[in-house]
Amino acid sequence: MKRCENLKSKLPDCIVSYIFSKLSMKDLVKTSTLSKQWLHEWGFRTDLNFDLQNMFHYNTIQELPKNFPLLQSQFATILDQFMMHYQGAMIHSIRVNFPLGDQHRDVIDKLISKGIAKGAKRIELLFSNETNYTTDFIFEGEPYKFPFTLLSDTYSLTHLHLEKCLLVAPMDFSGFKNLRTLVLHIIDVSQDMFRGLFSNCIHLVDFTLDNCNFISDIQITSSTLFHLNIVNCGISIQERKKIDISAPNLSSFQYSSCIDCQVHPIKIEAHMLSKFSFTGGEIFRIFKPVGFSGLKNVTTIVLDGLLECLCEFIVPKLFSKCCQLEDVTFKNCRIMYDLTITSRKLRHLKIIDCGYKHLTPDEITVVALNLSSFEYSGYTRELHVKAPRLLKVFWNATKEERYPHHLFGAIPRSRHVQNLAMIMMPSQVSQSKPNYDVYLYVCCQPLIVARNILSQNRHSGILHCGTAAIRKYRHVWIGLFELIYWHKFYETVRENL
Repeated sequence: MKRCENLKSKLPDCIVSYIFSKLSMKDLVKTSTLSKQWLHEWGFRTDLNFDLQNMFHYNTIQELPKNFPLLQSQFATILDQFMMHYQGAMIHSIRVNFPLGDQHRDVIDKLISKGIAKGAKRIELLFSNETNYTTDFIFEGEPYKFPFTLLSDTYSLTHLHLEKCLLVAPMDFSGFKNLRTLVLHIIDVSQDMFRGLFSNCIHLVDFTLDNCNFISDIQITSSTLFHLNIVNCGISIQERKKIDISAPNLSSFQYSSCIDCQVHPIKIEAHMLSKFSFTGGEIFRIFKPVGFSGLKNVTTIVLDGLLECLCEFIVPKLFSKCCQLEDVTFKNCRIMYDLTITSRKLRHLKIIDCGYKHLTPDEITVVALNLSSFEYSGYTRELHVKAPRLLKVFWNATKEERYPHHLFGAIPRSRHVQNLAMIMMPSQVSQSKPNYDVYLYVCCQPLIVARNILSQNRHSGILHCGTAAIRKYRHVWIGLFELIYWHKFYETVRENL
């Protein structure tokens, strides 16, 4: 011990602090047995992170001991010892990422109490066994019962993330006065719990429900809520629970259901909502009878994985009700017939991997006078884009087709295009025209045959327009157009764009 004290006296304080900042929690606890004078060095750690690697130096699942309950006990013991000797004046954040349960209640309660007493602004209790470290273990203990009473007198807490906990908010709870972000993950939620939460969270801005179980219909009512995420929360048909959202200042809403699960019927009253993202099988049905009227002021929308046909149900209603749409993405959606999209305000459009089984749309028509960027990934016989202000076009035409003899349609013409990129299979290039003749519609001029003005770079898989061609056609060329065909891997080609 004398050697340790002499070592500390010989080292500058900055060096000692740096050494302690690199030690794990377990090693810090060991230093308390070497020298009591080193305890104050712990106080420089204001962000406390307790996870598997930080506590035991395990990096892989194979390194974990087979006796997992013993590992839990050791984890809780080290955590308790650390907080017992912690002498710092302030704690900024606490994060526990390890499967603990209600049998470790005393240790967790003391951790929360000390964190709140020292002004913790951020608390994350991640107790799920679905972590990167413990996927081979099944923790069947009772979930930790989160004590709302410990937070009754706190005004410092602004961020709370709870995972695999049991929440029972008392009727007289009056905490969370300054809470701005709340994340609930793998938790049973009900309307009774929400009623107490939202009446106290008077400054809540960001609310997330991730893989939560809805015990009852829920109503989310908040005048301060700005971002709402309800993700991975699918249900069965027999247990379909309704979600009623009333948030006048809500700006963004993301919803996604689990694979092969039903979606919740949703009613939205949020006149300031501008961004909406939906992943699930049905969207038109869940918004009945109001349809898309609750999204009438949305400017950005992403629809992913819809089983309802875009042509029949979605697109006609969407663009007639949501008149402010500027940025639209359709991804992995069902298109069974010809698709027509007409909009005056649309500026950005993406259609990615849409179709139905082995079928793809014969014709896609886009009429958007203010469209500036268009991205299409997939196959179609004809693609017509009427967009006089189009600046950027990206087309991935490498998707395999059951009837490969049908070739892709023409690149849309525009007098303002500055960035044109296309990914193709080498066979598609050879089929379209021998000697890699490529047709480009530019500036509404007659078709330009690029046979003599393109040079092939075989190493990068990119066809570049030669400088002579740029000089020759400088009155119509605004930027350097690149035609990219498939070469080895799709990711490699994208890196060259």
